[in-house]
Amino acid sequence: MNTGTKLMLGLGAIGIAIGILVMVLGAGSIGDAGNWRPTDDVYLENSQGETVSFIHIQEGNGNSIAVFVSDEVRCDDFTLEIQGGEAWWKADMCIDVDGRSLPSGYGDDPEGWLHLGTIEEVEDGAEYTITTSHDVVLVGWEAIAGVVGDFLGGLLAICGGPTFLCCGLFFLVIGGIMALTSGGTKTQTQIEITPSVEVDSENNELEDGYDKDEKKWYDGDSS
Repeated sequence: MNTGTKLMLGLGAIGIAIGILVMVLGAGSIGDAGNWRPTDDVYLENSQGETVSFIHIQEGNGNSIAVFVSDEVRCDDFTLEIQGGEAWWKADMCIDVDGRSLPSGYGDDPEGWLHLGTIEEVEDGAEYTITTSHDVVLVGWEAIAGVVGDFLGGLLAICGGPTFLCCGLFFLVIGGIMALTSGGTKTQTQIEITPSVEVDSENNELEDGYDKDEKKWYDGDSS
């Protein structure tokens, strides 16, 4: 097997291995994002009807805070009040789905939870007071952005994995064809033949006789 064939087969194997690895990692990232729950990155929790004061820490949370409730809560029954600084409550629009009041973006919410809106323009180091009509879990938007990034990265990896697989298979096919057609490297053997010369004894005798006669004729003529 020559060097070119080995190279093609090696590239094919590497391409397939990378494709499988990328797809596995991508599926893992999507799975982690799909299993995410607001309780994994709690910024603040508040119970129904209670008033809670807190000082905003922007690092790792951003300047917006997402508000989640149990999916048993009706969107049109929920209320939130916030005091302090320039922060304000931005509620999602409620829609009717088979008799249930749900936020308009409920289709993207994690299982068992509803994202009902966002507290906007919170400032680092400022103190706020929040009162809610139901139990809530608050999550900084930077944490949610990280989850979304993992999901998109995993999706991109899954889409890119088949490309590596196809390239790997292509190189394997080319390498296989080269291996079948090349037949390996053959050793060439050179045989040197030295030509032999046969000596004809009769011709030698005639040549000797001719030489003798020629000498005799020459000698006689000169005398």
